[in-house]
Amino acid sequence: MGTFIGHISPGLAFLSFGVLYAFKYSLMVLRGEEIQLVSRSRPRGFRGCLKRIPAEGVMKIVYGTLAVMAEFFYPPGVYKLVIYNKEKPDYPFIHPNEWQHVTMYSYFALSGWMDIISQACLPRRLFLLESIAITLAFYIEALLLYSHMHGKERVENSVHTLLLLACFLVCLILTAEIWRPNDHILWFTKTCLVMTQGTWLLHAAFILYRPFMGKAWKSDDMANLMFVTNFFCWHIALNIILLVVIFSLTALWYRRCDHVFQEAKRKVSLHLKSADGTGLPLEYTKLQPDEEETQLLQECDF
Repeated sequence: MGTFIGHISPGLAFLSFGVLYAFKYSLMVLRGEEIQLVSRSRPRGFRGCLKRIPAEGVMKIVYGTLAVMAEFFYPPGVYKLVIYNKEKPDYPFIHPNEWQHVTMYSYFALSGWMDIISQACLPRRLFLLESIAITLAFYIEALLLYSHMHGKERVENSVHTLLLLACFLVCLILTAEIWRPNDHILWFTKTCLVMTQGTWLLHAAFILYRPFMGKAWKSDDMANLMFVTNFFCWHIALNIILLVVIFSLTALWYRRCDHVFQEAKRKVSLHLKSADGTGLPLEYTKLQPDEEETQLLQECDF
């Protein structure tokens, strides 16, 4: 993570999760859906398990695993899968930054496995298991960020302090969600902060490693430190705007699909009314609209 790519890659990961949360929660609010702490029992079977594998869990595992491999073996030819130096008599620890990053990524990958186990493998979904796993991952991130700032220059410390602030706020929200899993304010506040972590890491890569002006930021210039804070505040505002745009687009899409669904349902109803009243069994009358409804929902669903 202590490189340009090392900040870009987790930034893209957090931003993608934030956008996924934005679409998912927007759709849940529009549909009036709620999260159940323990779902109903589900049919067992390998095919059913595969269909229930969550995209979020797969993303966590893929991102986390690739990041761990990159920390140890990127660029090609590098090998950092070593904790201490055997060649020196006191066996000092080596690669501390890489091992901190690996620890953080591993907890997010573990959260992805908990998502898959809960939603796809268990006979009932245990939302509490998923919540505890992702909450723990963010707390680990906050703890590692706090100890990650020792020995850094002031500009880099300021960048990571603001990142730590966003991460800590996410931790508090996730903790509250354990007891209030269906609070819409907590949903969208968490989403905005996760997106802010992503965009801020993307910006931090250019501040620390590839400044737009071509010159490194001076740590002894107070104006630089003040503008770092300004930029972070602007990131919050931009992500709020992005969240509103995503919600609006989702609402437009949902209303369009709902209009198509209602129009098709009306046509089915007219078709049934125009048919011979004695020629249509009661079972057919009940089944046909339901099948049409299911088909339309599948076409309009993500």
